[in-house]
Amino acid sequence: MQDGYEQLAETVREVEGLRLESGLDRASAFNLSTLSFHTSLAEADIRRLLDGEPVASPASGPAELARRIAFLRETRLTVDGDTGNRRQYTTAEIAAGSGMTPQWHGKLLNRSTPNIWHGAGLARFFDVPMEYFTHTPPEALRRVLESKVIPDLTAHLKNPAHVVKNRYALQIQLRLGDKELPPNLETALMAFVDAITQESPTP
Repeated sequence: MQDGYEQLAETVREVEGLRLESGLDRASAFNLSTLSFHTSLAEADIRRLLDGEPVASPASGPAELARRIAFLRETRLTVDGDTGNRRQYTTAEIAAGSGMTPQWHGKLLNRSTPNIWHGAGLARFFDVPMEYFTHTPPEALRRVLESKVIPDLTAHLKNPAHVVKNRYALQIQLRLGDKELPPNLETALMAFVDAITQESPTP
């Protein structure tokens, strides 16, 4: 296979080995929601890639670029200063933070845009690597597995006390990933964790 599929298969095997050594379930090590968040790939495509199956390549460069920028706008949220609720960044906020005019940002979202002149600014604003805009699906998935999943699993195996103290906590950590929970769910989750810690005997 070409276009990064062979390299991805090697990386998946490495993660699988670490997963088995850690005693984690596959859904935690290969968290589809987290992998989608960092790659912009659909979870169904990620599942196929993990199983060694090819996925369709993007139809065109400009259209795919616009889709990835739109995905960032939908998934990277900010907190509204007035309401305290999470919301999408406005075009003006993205433009100002990326060093471009709102008009040019609008052109980037237009599927006829020929290239990405302000990629570095967008990458910096949304805290993603430049490769986010250029990698093919297998390259994108491999990048996230190598930069996030493998380091987390390796750190847990080397010194679990400095990461999380048991594999169940690690599974929760991996499944949540960078997912932003609504305030009511965060409160409910912390209340549940507090209840568990109060009932559990201290070692």
